[in-house]
Amino acid sequence: MTDRTFSRACDVVADGPDAFVWDVPSGWLQGRGAWGGLVVAASVNAAEAAQLQQDPSRRVRNVTAHLFGALPAGEARISVTCLRAGSAMTTWGVQITGSDGAIASQSVVITGTARATDVEELWGTGSMPELPPWESVPVVPVVPPLGPEFGVHLEYRPTAGIPGSGASPEGRGWISAVPGPDTGFEWTAGLVLGIVDAWWPASYIAMSNLRPMATVSFSAHLLVDPTSLDPNAPLGYESWVSSMEHGFTSETRRLWAPDGRLVVENHQSIVIVK
Repeated sequence: MTDRTFSRACDVVADGPDAFVWDVPSGWLQGRGAWGGLVVAASVNAAEAAQLQQDPSRRVRNVTAHLFGALPAGEARISVTCLRAGSAMTTWGVQITGSDGAIASQSVVITGTARATDVEELWGTGSMPELPPWESVPVVPVVPPLGPEFGVHLEYRPTAGIPGSGASPEGRGWISAVPGPDTGFEWTAGLVLGIVDAWWPASYIAMSNLRPMATVSFSAHLLVDPTSLDPNAPLGYESWVSSMEHGFTSETRRLWAPDGRLVVENHQSIVIVK
């Protein structure tokens, strides 16, 4: 089997108290630059590393990212700023500058301790979509020329929503990093918040002729401790487009643990480029 490489591809190295170096790998492109999910994962990893130095009891809860432009392969610089440290929550600003000297992304990452632990009631209207057991769903290669370059590093098991079919813009399936035998893999905040971006836009399902699209804004909520997830199982996936106006779409994506827990809820503005 191919080694799992997602965790290594978004790994960052400290270069001071509030600075990190990220070796943006080749082979992870989406269009002209690095895949957006990889950028989100590296941003979260940098904020998480800064948080661990300050207070390891606060874990990642949310990320909001704006992706300004293509991030080339090569050495990128990541600056992390503590915007505010409250009594139970910290807000971090993360900026990535590419090897070309251009700012490629800017993110806000929220970390925090557990809150209201005395509340016994659980509430919420979300429920996991009906998906067949992941072991029974075949892996579908999502690779060039029809798929993005980074797709070779992930495993897609789609169950609904074929691009170009003209069907309702709703996708479902299972997704994971490509498994490897000796990597000691475990899910992290960066990996789950990044991999929610790996699926094709749900708009592609409704299109009869596919057109280039790009994410303008990205906001995702992490709703479980990622270390509680099974490292040997993929995550359930669903997505849908709420509306579209002048080429700007509003898309919701969710990741589910096989046991039915909502792992990530993600909202994106995805635009038709041309």
